[in-house]
Amino acid sequence: MNDILIREAKPADDAEVTTVFETAFEPLRSIYRPTGAALARQAERAQAGTRLLAEIDGKIVATVQYDLHADHIHVIGLAVHPDFQRKGIAGQLLDWICIRTKNLGQPAVVLDTIRETGNVPLFEKLGFRVVHEEKATWCISDTYQEVHDVKLQRAI
Repeated sequence: MNDILIREAKPADDAEVTTVFETAFEPLRSIYRPTGAALARQAERAQAGTRLLAEIDGKIVATVQYDLHADHIHVIGLAVHPDFQRKGIAGQLLDWICIRTKNLGQPAVVLDTIRETGNVPLFEKLGFRVVHEEKATWCISDTYQEVHDVKLQRAI
């Protein structure tokens, strides 16, 4: 694979970021879909965080957002285009965030996922551990009677 460039997003990237995000999350929408209220909260948070991109040959292939809290950095919306999944790009984005976390003197990186997506073991392989799990009330599922929000943490 060609070199991966990780950089902060610019306003000119918005359309391509949206395409990557929607394409990456589309297969998960039968497992869970955020409610209208959750989508509104996500839109608000998107204005406050920092968005990173992964580029290959000038094409945006992945995106993630993070925001700073008093005792951790929170990762939001990690999305890798399906054509580029399983190539280590998500791990590189998360490693970049972990380096940023260490430079800021924060002790941990935290992220949330839905257990039923199958992503928990993937994050565990990247050094995260489950610290909390509960029924997800902010989304609905066409496949499961209920889905579970899992909070994972990686100590720095």
